[in-house]
Amino acid sequence: MMAGFVSGFWSSGRALNRSSGVCSRPYWRVSMTTAHGHGEAEAPARKADPDRRPGSHKGFVEEMRFVAMKLHTKDQAKEGMQEESALPINEWKPAKEDYLQFLVDSKRVYEYIEGEIESSDDEMLSRFKNSGLERTEALERDIARFSDDGFSVPEPSKAAEKYVVYLEKLLGDRPNAFLCHWYNYYFAHTAGGRMIGRMMSSMLFDGFEFDFYVWDRDVKEILSEVRETIDDVAKDWPRDVKDDCLKETQLAFSYSGTVLGALAKAG
Repeated sequence: MMAGFVSGFWSSGRALNRSSGVCSRPYWRVSMTTAHGHGEAEAPARKADPDRRPGSHKGFVEEMRFVAMKLHTKDQAKEGMQEESALPINEWKPAKEDYLQFLVDSKRVYEYIEGEIESSDDEMLSRFKNSGLERTEALERDIARFSDDGFSVPEPSKAAEKYVVYLEKLLGDRPNAFLCHWYNYYFAHTAGGRMIGRMMSSMLFDGFEFDFYVWDRDVKEILSEVRETIDDVAKDWPRDVKDDCLKETQLAFSYSGTVLGALAKAG
């Protein structure tokens, strides 16, 4: 079965489009230093705005991006502040079955999020219906390919189920903070997620490009539209609500990291 897997639809299907690249995000820098002319009196210091956060002058998406980038490792992003993980991404050596488990786990999380948004009457959540970033149908097609090639499709892992349980509780208790997970889970997939996808494709599937990494239109355009929507949704939030959302970033990273656990294997 394994030999047929490589010589079958994976090699005869579409090749990975390496020109698509990872969706780049700008790295905004805010200078906190004021230059003073020689011999001139120093300007009086401005009183700090207690509601100002890094990136807030550009909108709430930039606030979330700033916090998220700090949680990357130093080898993942130049703004990263975390030490390199015990098993760096370039040392991952999963099997095809591990990748299938990752797809199943990803589908479980995306399916829950998208199902809740689609059926919700909540004004905020309704803004994210049919955003263009949805991944459930693409994952269903990819998982079906494995099944057609003779692979046994596993149940979602405990890690995926645990994340869904947490999201369900969060949505009921603090729906604004739910947006942090939505942002990080979807946006990360368009950047680092695509990089991981290319690596897995090259390592295991002879360059085959899975539907998980294909959108109906230019993903950069979709992301731009979604950023505007998030900024508009959050523009009138009180500072404490925004801060509560930002504090979820660490948990968003932790939970999404457990879903990636199926791939983080030394081989």
